[in-house]
Amino acid sequence: MHCCQRTPEHNDREKDKIDEDAFEALFSQLEEDLKTDVIFSEDEKDEITEDDLVRLEQELDEALCDEEFDEVFPSRSDDMNYSDDDEELQPKLKNWQLRRLAYALKIGRRKASIKNLSSELGLERARVLELLREPPPNLVMMCASLPEEVAKNPEPVCEPVESSFDSDISISKSEPKEVVPVHVMQTRWSMQKRIKKVQLITLERVYARTKRPTNAMISSIVHVTNLPWKRVVKWFEDKRLEDGVPVHREPFHRSSHVKTI
Repeated sequence: MHCCQRTPEHNDREKDKIDEDAFEALFSQLEEDLKTDVIFSEDEKDEITEDDLVRLEQELDEALCDEEFDEVFPSRSDDMNYSDDDEELQPKLKNWQLRRLAYALKIGRRKASIKNLSSELGLERARVLELLREPPPNLVMMCASLPEEVAKNPEPVCEPVESSFDSDISISKSEPKEVVPVHVMQTRWSMQKRIKKVQLITLERVYARTKRPTNAMISSIVHVTNLPWKRVVKWFEDKRLEDGVPVHREPFHRSSHVKTI
């Protein structure tokens, strides 16, 4: 029997070939594993688990609860917007109305007759009560500038009458009340009003030029400062008396058309 003997070189070649085949198989297996891992990872990203569904349901329930809460209990910002709109709808008060409210605020809300005050101002009773309970800043400042005599002499408070018969008797016994015109009340308030700093500067500038301004100059001062005529004349008289300016009397001229104070 004839046996084929392999040389050492032939054996080395076969070993190298086996090693190369093993490495190629290993690399191909690694490539397959990498491909499958990528596919599985992409599938896992797109897949939604049960935990994700539970969290999604909780978020939806919370969102629906928040919407229902907002409908039942509106937010504070919405309330502030509504209140701002209501304030804008309220008509702006005039100066004489503010002064009258300041007098009522000075003597006290409990001592003032809300019914008479609302009819005098032409405002609703609820509006008058709101202004006296929560006065705006300009009304508070005007009340602080009023003299203290107002608080000492409060307005008469009308007490409620039980029956119409008693009211008829009280009306017959009471004396007729003097009705003061509105323009007279405005003049009194203007006389008691303090002179502002800007108005005082204007008066002092005119006084520096002339101690006795003419009627035309007084008209200009009244137009610029919005002070009443009598208030301007009284200021110049007091200023001359304070500075010791002697009384100046001009001779009578029949043709003179310009008067001085």
